[in-house]
Amino acid sequence: MLKRIQLMLADSAWFIPFLYGVGGVVLTFLTQYFGGFFREILPEVLYLEKDSAATVLSSSFTSLMTMMTFSFSTILVVLTTYSSQFSPRTVNNFLTNAAAKHTLGLFILTTVYGITNLFLIRTADDDAVLASGVSVLLVVGSIWAFVKFIQTISVSIQAERLLSALHREALSVIKSQQDALEKDEVQIVPKRPVHPFEGHAVYAPRTGYVQLFASEKQESDSCHFESVVAVGDFVAKGDLLGYWSEEVDADIEPFQIGEVRSSIQDPAFAIEKLSEIALKGISPGINDPNTAIHYIGDILRELSRMPGGDFLFSKRSSDWHVKRKSLETTMFEAFAPIKTYASHDIFVIGSVFEAIRIARLEAHPSSFEAYEGILGYFEDVIGWDDLQERERAFLENKLMQAKKVKTA
Repeated sequence: MLKRIQLMLADSAWFIPFLYGVGGVVLTFLTQYFGGFFREILPEVLYLEKDSAATVLSSSFTSLMTMMTFSFSTILVVLTTYSSQFSPRTVNNFLTNAAAKHTLGLFILTTVYGITNLFLIRTADDDAVLASGVSVLLVVGSIWAFVKFIQTISVSIQAERLLSALHREALSVIKSQQDALEKDEVQIVPKRPVHPFEGHAVYAPRTGYVQLFASEKQESDSCHFESVVAVGDFVAKGDLLGYWSEEVDADIEPFQIGEVRSSIQDPAFAIEKLSEIALKGISPGINDPNTAIHYIGDILRELSRMPGGDFLFSKRSSDWHVKRKSLETTMFEAFAPIKTYASHDIFVIGSVFEAIRIARLEAHPSSFEAYEGILGYFEDVIGWDDLQERERAFLENKLMQAKKVKTA
C-alpha cells in the first residue's frame, strides 16, 4: 500500500495543488468566523472595513491572475522544450517537479481564498475584517514563489540539470534495492529457465506498464508466486503475469499496472530516458550525447554491483519469485539505438565504450558475461573496414580498454 501511495504522489501533478486549494477553503473559514477572536492579538493594520477589504481582495485577485497566466504560458514552453529537445518521456519529470507543484498550489490557494472571501465578505458581522490583510500576505508570498518558479524554470531547461536529476533518480532506486538486500528483505536468485510450477494463472486486468511489484501483500497470503514479467514491461489486457501455487483471493494483485511507466522500482527506465536524450544530442543542432552516455555508465556501475538474477521475497511459508530485467537487456536497449544513429561517429561509439569501462569497475562477477556480450555486439556491428586507419585505431583502443578493465 505504501508503495502504491508513493507511486500516486510521485506521478501526480495535481495532488499537492489540490491540497493547497483545500487549504484556501479552510483558511477562508478561519478568517471569516474566527477573525474577530484574534483582533486583540494581531496588528490593527491587518483589519479593514468591508468596502475597503473588498477592493483589496479584487485588486489582489487581478494581479494574481496576471502572474498565473504568465506562469502557465511558461510551463507550456518548457513542456515543448522537454518534449522536442530531450525526450517525450521526460515531460513527467517537470510536471512532478516539487517547486512547480508548490508554486501552482500557492497560486490556487490565494485564488480560492480571494474568490471565497469576496463572496462571503458582505455577510460578515464585524465592521472590520481580517480577510484582506491575509490576502495581501498571500499575494506577497505568491510573488516570492513566482520569482522562485522563474529560477526553477531557467534551471530546468538546462540539459545538465535534467541529466543530473535522472542520474539521481536511478541511483536512489538502486540504493533502495541494495539496502533491501543488506536487510535480507529480498534475495537475488539465479534466473529460472523453467517455472517450478504452473498453478493458477494471473492475467493483466488492464493494458499498461508494470509500474511496481506489491511485495507488502505477501504478509496476507501464504501461497507461492512466480512471475513471468518484470517491472517496466508493457502488457496488454489478458497477458500472463505469473502463477500462484494455489487459488488466492482475487483482490490480491501482485503488480500495479498503469498508463505511464514509473522508475520507482525500475532503474532501467531512467537509463532509457538518458539514452533517448543522448539520441537527441547526436543531432548537429545539439551535439552533446557524451554527458548522457557517461551518466548511463555510472548508473550501470551501481546496478552491476548487485548479483545478476531475479528477486525472491520470502515470508515464512511463501516465496514470491519476481522476474528482473537482466543487465544484458538493459544495456542493449540503452546502447543499441545509439549505435544505430551514430554508427559513423567514432567519438560517440568511443563514449559508449568508455561508459562500459566505467560500469565494469565494480561489477559483480555474475555480470561479466553481459559486458562481454554487449562489447561483442559492438565489435560485430561496427564497420571496421570502412574506417580510416586512425579512426580504427582510436576505436580499437577504446574497445580494448573496456575489455581489459580490472574489476574490484
